[in-house]
Amino acid sequence: MTADAATRPVPGASHGTTAARRARRLGRLALPASLAVVVGLVTTACSTPVPQATPEPSVTQPALSLDQDTAILGKVGDVLAVADKKRDSKALSQRLAGPALAMRTAELSVAKKTKSDDDVTALPTKVQTVVVPTSTTWPRAAFAVSAQPSGSEPPRLLALRQSSARADYALWGWARLFPGITMPSFAAPGTGSAAVPSDDTTLVVTPKAAVANYVDVLNKGSKSKHAKSYANDPFRTRLASKAAALDGNKDFKDAKGAYAETFTVAKTAPASVRTADGGALVMADASAVEKTSAESKAKIAPSTDATKALFGDTKPTNTLVVTYRDVFALYVPPAGASDAKVKVLGVEHVPVKVGTHS
Repeated sequence: MTADAATRPVPGASHGTTAARRARRLGRLALPASLAVVVGLVTTACSTPVPQATPEPSVTQPALSLDQDTAILGKVGDVLAVADKKRDSKALSQRLAGPALAMRTAELSVAKKTKSDDDVTALPTKVQTVVVPTSTTWPRAAFAVSAQPSGSEPPRLLALRQSSARADYALWGWARLFPGITMPSFAAPGTGSAAVPSDDTTLVVTPKAAVANYVDVLNKGSKSKHAKSYANDPFRTRLASKAAALDGNKDFKDAKGAYAETFTVAKTAPASVRTADGGALVMADASAVEKTSAESKAKIAPSTDATKALFGDTKPTNTLVVTYRDVFALYVPPAGASDAKVKVLGVEHVPVKVGTHS
């Protein structure tokens, strides 16, 4: 049994001159890249009530010490280091799970094919903040804000999830925090932070609904009935700019081009934890399918190194489909907060599959 398991009481045409010109123009078109369980004492009715001792108030205890949390992060880092150096995903399942496993597997596949680590996300396991859980049920999650990677990249928000009492903690997801974002405050590690159920109603909206509503905003933009409930964020801005650039591209229009990106929430419940002000930090798994199409004789090829590597030797057609794995990090205010808008703290959006159909 490993140390952390032992401590469990934690997304050329050629059919006539005009079509050929359109296809050639299209060929020149660069598509832009893109967590307190309350145990009640229930007594049955009887003619003579039995006196009950009044239990002492329970005291919540963190499920991990700071040292244990640090040790777990170190083990995750060791696995990442080996896998990244070899550009081989075989060892990842020892300490990665969920969207983190899917995203890193895809990144290493790209790195191996391109012989470059440019598309491998830097994931420092030296951290500046840790959020230790008090949950006594599973799955449960711990969070950490990483040290800033080299260069100007923002820190990562890491979610470490333990699926059962005897399982090791694994890196379940990460998100790149938006530049300049202010993270909410949490209880000190020695106190620990309570898990927040996905249907918790002490917030302006439940964690589950917060994620679903954000996905609706991503899919419908300003037409979503939830749009005004979310503060603007760089990810939404980038998606809108990408769609607008294609919509305004004459060559794309002339080739009868169409573009759409559709997001879907994963069935897995989000990992949520209580913030110091009574709100919640919510981290969720999602996916997206980006579809670009044009007239029948056109040939649309991927435009980035990552999508080209995932596309491989597939022959281009008039349809290109890129599947992404996504992680969203949200701050959901407590009910009655003066600012009731849900804030998106960061996102990860990694291509995991590229082809000519879904």
